[in-house]
Amino acid sequence: MAIMPKQRATFAPSLLIVACLLLTFGLTAGMAWRDKSATFDEPLHFAAAWLQTHYADFRCDPEDPPLWKYYAMLGTQKNQLKIPTSGLIWDQMLTDRGIEGLFFKQIFYYTPGNDAVDLLAQMRKRMLLVGMALGAVIAWWAWRLRGPVAAGVAAAAFCFDPNFLAHSPLLKADVPMSLALTFFMAAIWLVGRRATITRCVFLSIMFGAALTVKFSGILAVPLLGLSLLIRALLPESWPALRWNLHTRGRRLSFAAALTAGASIIAYVLIWACYRFRYGPAVDPSQSFDFAELLRVASKHQAFGTYDLLTLSADQWRQWQAHWHPDIFLRLGFWANVHHLFPQAWLQGLLFNYGMSKGYEAFLLGHSSMKGWWYYFPVAMAVKTPLSTLLALLLAAIYWILRRRSIVRWWNIFSLSLLPVLYMASAMTSSINMGIRHVLPIYPFIFIFLGITAADAIIAFRRPAMVVVGLFILGLAAETYTAYPDFIPFFNVAAGGWQNGPHLLGDSNLDWGQELPAIAEWQREHPQYQMYLNYFGSADPRYYQIHYVKLAGPENPEDELPDNSRPAIYAVSANASHFPWLTPAEKEFYRKLQSKPPITVLGHCFYLYGPP
Repeated sequence: MAIMPKQRATFAPSLLIVACLLLTFGLTAGMAWRDKSATFDEPLHFAAAWLQTHYADFRCDPEDPPLWKYYAMLGTQKNQLKIPTSGLIWDQMLTDRGIEGLFFKQIFYYTPGNDAVDLLAQMRKRMLLVGMALGAVIAWWAWRLRGPVAAGVAAAAFCFDPNFLAHSPLLKADVPMSLALTFFMAAIWLVGRRATITRCVFLSIMFGAALTVKFSGILAVPLLGLSLLIRALLPESWPALRWNLHTRGRRLSFAAALTAGASIIAYVLIWACYRFRYGPAVDPSQSFDFAELLRVASKHQAFGTYDLLTLSADQWRQWQAHWHPDIFLRLGFWANVHHLFPQAWLQGLLFNYGMSKGYEAFLLGHSSMKGWWYYFPVAMAVKTPLSTLLALLLAAIYWILRRRSIVRWWNIFSLSLLPVLYMASAMTSSINMGIRHVLPIYPFIFIFLGITAADAIIAFRRPAMVVVGLFILGLAAETYTAYPDFIPFFNVAAGGWQNGPHLLGDSNLDWGQELPAIAEWQREHPQYQMYLNYFGSADPRYYQIHYVKLAGPENPEDELPDNSRPAIYAVSANASHFPWLTPAEKEFYRKLQSKPPITVLGHCFYLYGPP
């Protein structure tokens, strides 16, 4: 797209602004996470990425595909870590997912000579580049649609967003998935404008990337088919390769051929990510236990049906007698029998599908195993900055009233199809664990805001510039008041981080990242006996924290209680959120949390005196 004459003077400054915004984003997120411990899932992903990259073994963490893990491992050497590749734990990972915790903790914390924490810090720097790349793609697409002003505003909306500042540095697939799907839809948009060989190949590659970064990327399958179908049905001719497709029949034929070609390339890329090998291990005699997969699917569907973590014996027997795998599970097992996909990819896909039927969640003061269809709309309403929400409302009103605007249907479909389908999918799942699961929706919101700002400035000049400036300043102010604790960010309308424990839980609030802060507080107050409720998988003892375990955390007791010292209770904001707590444990936390805390660490870890 050529630069509009009125925008030529703003191109170079906007490019510089975007670069400065991305640099600010990188520095802010990097510094915010400099003194944080590993989040709940990072040690598991670390161990799995190391095995998949350096040992070509996929037994650990198959529910997350390996493409982004290969990137995270760039520059690492196999001999930097000692990995136990034999023994009971190693063998049992193929049949028991619960054993993974012992494996990654052994690597991360219990093996002399392993400096996994330092390696994780290096990987976080590489992951942060993925977030910065996502910001660049958002700015590029906004510029292609409406010019450099749109690029600057869209980049600002992204770079000052606390949720991306929180999640971009982490060794997780959420931000890489956002990048892959944004690239994927941008590729579809480009192909819909003019289908060159280069664009079609790029689309096919991004299709494969979406399927090998995170299993929510399976939505790329209907997205590809629907997008190309819509483009074929639009009345405009479609420049494709050497032709200009004027008739609907020719456009439909080309769309079908492109879908088939992209599917073949994506299928090959899936196999390539798993080393063109069916089995999860180098040893062909080793494989996953798919019977265990059925038990997991049955259990979580029972949880979602009864909304209980522990069923009565009679209920469980009755459920097992009548439960049968649905069509999706049966197709997955059929594909496994015929070796149509790598077994680790199928294992991960079906495991995620089974888990989506029933999982513990917390919303607005209530715990559930079923989840709520409105969970993610509520999460977005309370965790998106108020400035962004107000700007989105004004943008919607602006386009409703802007009657003389030219409607470009292909642009509208390209920007709206993914957010609609992704939100619909999230709202039908019982995995209500955090706003991170809908991060791929946000790039399209930011682009929409950028387009609207650019159009409004062209139409109304100074008044629009004032409104846009106030939006950016308000967004930056609201976000930076949360620094460096972006995980527990809640907007001012929701009551800020102080009200967060009453609204949401899990990775929205405390993800196990505050162990260094707890260790520092204990060093400064050695006179207290600490009782700890830690929501995370890191080992507090690694940070020299001496504690007695409270109900909830998985970590073992570090010492016997010293009753001669006054007690201090260090409690995660997630402490009372989970349905598996006994009535006595819930009552204990209710009494503990009924009085003001002595202090709050990282906006999510509360220290109390005795109840």
